[in-house]
Amino acid sequence: MILVDSSVWIDFLGSSPSFAGAELRRMIADAEPFALAGVVITEVLQGLKRDVSRLEHYLSQWDMLEPRGFSTYREAATIFRAARAKGVAVTTIDALIAAIAIEHGATLFTLDKDFSRLAGITHLPLYVV
Repeated sequence: MILVDSSVWIDFLGSSPSFAGAELRRMIADAEPFALAGVVITEVLQGLKRDVSRLEHYLSQWDMLEPRGFSTYREAATIFRAARAKGVAVTTIDALIAAIAIEHGATLFTLDKDFSRLAGITHLPLYVV
C-alpha cells in the first residue's frame, strides 16, 4: 500500500503539478491502490480557500490508514526522539505520518525532504518516482 502525503496532494492540486502530481494522476487513472491518513486530509483541507466540499468528497474515495492506538503514538514519539538524537528536526505530525506508514507496512509517497532524513533513521520505505 502507498500512503500519499499532503505534499503530493498539494502538488497534484496546484496549477502546474510537478512529476509527483503527474505520478499521482497516473496512479488515479490506473486505479492503483493508495491511501491517505487523517492528518494528511487535515493538512490538505486546511489550506483550501474554495471548492472545499468538492475536494472533501474527492478525498473521501480512498482508503484511510489510521493510528491503531497507543502503540502508534508511542512509535511516533520514538521516531521523533531518534530523529532529534541524530540532529534531524521533524514535526510531530511528520513523526505521526511516519509511524502510521510503518505500522501499516505502507510506502510513503512524499515531496517532503524531512521524510528522506527519517527514512535513514527508521524503517520508513519511500515511494520513488
